[in-house]
Order: sequence, then C-alpha cells, then structure tokens
Amino acid sequence: MRASWIKAFRPAGLLRILAPAVLVLLAAGAVQAADVVLDGIVATVNGNIITRYELDERMRPVYEQIRGRDLSAPEMAQVNDLRRKLLDQMIDDILIVQDADRYKLKISDAEVAEQTKAFREKRQLSEEDFKKQLALQHVSQADFARNMKRDLIKHRLINGVVSTKVVVTDSEVEQQYNERKAEFSKDSMVELALVLLPANMKALDLKANIEAGQMTFAEAANKYTQGPGGGSGGNIGFITWKDLAPEWSEALRGLKPGQITQPVRIQDFEGLLQVVNLKEGDELPLDSVRDQIYQSLHEAKHEKVFQEYMTKLRSKSVVEYRNL
Repeated sequence: MRASWIKAFRPAGLLRILAPAVLVLLAAGAVQAADVVLDGIVATVNGNIITRYELDERMRPVYEQIRGRDLSAPEMAQVNDLRRKLLDQMIDDILIVQDADRYKLKISDAEVAEQTKAFREKRQLSEEDFKKQLALQHVSQADFARNMKRDLIKHRLINGVVSTKVVVTDSEVEQQYNERKAEFSKDSMVELALVLLPANMKALDLKANIEAGQMTFAEAANKYTQGPGGGSGGNIGFITWKDLAPEWSEALRGLKPGQITQPVRIQDFEGLLQVVNLKEGDELPLDSVRDQIYQSLHEAKHEKVFQEYMTKLRSKSVVEYRNL
C-alpha cells in the first residue's frame, strides 16, 4: 500500500503532464505544417517565427486532457504556466538549431532512418503500429523525420559545446559518497512528514513561520495539508531512499531530523517535507555505487553548463514575445 502511494504522489513537474502524448513530443519540437494559415505569431527568434498554431500543437495533449472540464483558477494558472514553458522550450530549440547552422552541423538521412528504427524498437512498435501512432497524433512521417533530424543536430551540438566541458573527478565522487552515505547504504530509510498546501498558500511563508517557532510542522500539517498524513502531523512513515523520486532525494539531501526541505511541487500542490528520523542500513562500499554517484554529479554539472550555454545564446539573440 505504501509503495503504491509513494508512486502516486511522486513530485511531478508541469511538463510531465505531457507524458501520455507518445510519439511526436518524444521526437520533440514544434510540428511543421506547410498548408496552415498563420493565425498569429507568438514569438520571433532572430527573425524566425513561432506561430500560435505551432504552440497549440505542442499543447494539444494537455488540451485533450482538460477538454470539457471547468478549471479552477489555480489549474488555469498552471495551464498558462505550462504554455509559457513550452514556448520557451520552442525558442531554445530554435536557438540551438541556429547555433548548429553556425557550426555547419549536418545529419544524413541514413542517420535519421537508423535513429527512427531505434526509436520504434525501444518502444516495441512495428512499422505498422508506428504509422498508426503517428496518424493518431496527426503527424506525417516527413514531420517526424524532420523533428528527429533537428533533435540529432541538437544532441550533436550539445555534446560538442556542453558535454566536453563537464568533468567529474574521483575526489568529487568520494566526497559525495562520504556526505551521502545514508543514501548509499543498503535498505537505509528516512522517516518523513509531509504537508501539501492549498492553492492560496505559499510553502516558503509556511516554512518561515515554522522555523520562527510560530507553529510546529505537525501542527501545520494537521491544519493545512491536502494530502495523506493529516491528523498524524503529516507523518507518512519510513521510506527507503531508493524508492524516493529524484526530486525528493535532491530536496532531502544533507538534512538532519527536524529539518525541512525547500518547497517541492507534488502533483498540483506546493508542499514541504520534514525529516523525522533516519535509519541507516548496511553500508555499501564506494565501488558498488561509484557509477551511480558519477552519473548523478555528471547530470547536475551538465544541466548547469547547459543553462549557462542557453543564457549566453539568448543574450546574443533577439527574442520577441507577442500575443500569447
């Protein structure tokens, strides 16, 4: 029971709303349509335009999920926030492709065909099933191939200008191991309390009130929580570190019993986690978790360098938002 609850309430970023929209979004990028009447421009990127139609196509899986529903004000705000995030993602895609043109990066049709085949095989789709899925998404094979080529160019560019700058040393791995031994111990567990706040409350404000001694975490959970743990001080029991979602592990890293995380997003709610207790398991040797630690450090550094790269690209570009 507890395991299923944990999975149900794992933190979900707004973009994960799109997970059911299988193929075209996995292939990424704005849908192209040669015969579409341009009904408005929502952004320009160094002279390239993004139309309302293209943005609506990216939002289509969300619109399908909420069709016929009366959305609350917080839900509508979330949809609008997602729309802006997707537009920013489309702008970043164009900037990367433009930069790739500067480096004269090319991808052959054979490479596109090979990656498309790998895409199908990974999802266990026959050629016929693949075509059916594209049809359901109203995407032609030519559009899919074009998006795949763009993604391969982006990947190659990012490998060249970002990945080569990411270095993780043995000493960094060893330092992480020593700082996070509890997480890398077999069957180590953390006892947590959780408060999920209503839409009209800010988690940062509540965190400040608790830390100022105006109320305890348990009192706040009993008074405000919108999720499990109400009436029991928000306590949701012991959870093994390996069962925690990455966002929770990151938020809890280094905290001691009694300490509270920074605000986390949990489905439609903003919330706080408190470490109630830590239970150490059998310590695993460094060599058995070295690759895991390396990957974690590498991903964090890669994201940092990538964001710096995108900030630099934007600073050199002319990006204009129009009628959203």
